Amino acid sequence: MTATAVRVGVDVVPIARVRAMAGTDDGGPLHLMLTEAEAELCRFPTGWDLHGVAGRLAAKEAVFKLLRTDQPLPWTSIEILKEPGRWPYVRLAGQASRWAADAGIEAIDISISHEDQFAVAVASGAAARPTPKEEPHAGNDRVQP
Repeated sequence: MTATAVRVGVDVVPIARVRAMAGTDDGGPLHLMLTEAEAELCRFPTGWDLHGVAGRLAAKEAVFKLLRTDQPLPWTSIEILKEPGRWPYVRLAGQASRWAADAGIEAIDISISHEDQFAVAVASGAAARPTPKEEPHAGNDRVQP
């Protein structure tokens, strides 16, 4: 019998942090964190869509947390895309794709929200092979008040 475990990752990004990155060297740090396709979605003739960038960065961090590795975050291996009128979705490549495959994660859902000062994202997926830390422990099946 194959055990499955639901994995969840969450992250919050302050809009002010993205504003600071966007204001340096034509957004140099952002070009290291966003793929070309993501940058196209977040870059307008008037400048960066700060909320869109913050949401994508929060989503990338949330996906990274879901993958549960102690390696550095491969920013461009996790891509957050969106088609007009559709929900955002995750596309993995490179190292992030290998981590997901190793965990048996075939699909990742994300939800992104932002307001004036912050963007938040949640990522979830089912892992076919739980890590030892995720295996159930006796006595931990009840919610404590």
